Amino acid sequence: MKYALIGCGRISVNHITAAKENKLEVVGLCDIVPANIQIMLDKAGYPLDGMPIYEDYKKMLAEQKPELVAIATESGKHAQIAIDCIDAGCNVIIEKPIALSIEDAEAIVSHAEK
Repeated sequence: MKYALIGCGRISVNHITAAKENKLEVVGLCDIVPANIQIMLDKAGYPLDGMPIYEDYKKMLAEQKPELVAIATESGKHAQIAIDCIDAGCNVIIEKPIALSIEDAEAIVSHAEK
């Protein structure tokens, strides 16, 4: 399964490790601070190995067409990113909290149901 990670901060090490342990094909890593990607990979003990890195998750979605995306950004950005990923045809894993408001959480669920 083609997997991408959006947000490469503190918790992202767990996500990339789980992806590798489950033999997912990591097709892209995205963070608005590109240096965070290398820091995360170093902590996880994985080489970058020419993996595509992005600062713009929408560009990554369009170019890599992942089937599964983990969203590990700051919480206030989860809802819009999740909706964009769903629109791109991706399954999503959203780091907690799913959103900062009930309205945003319901929008994600509603969007996924469609």
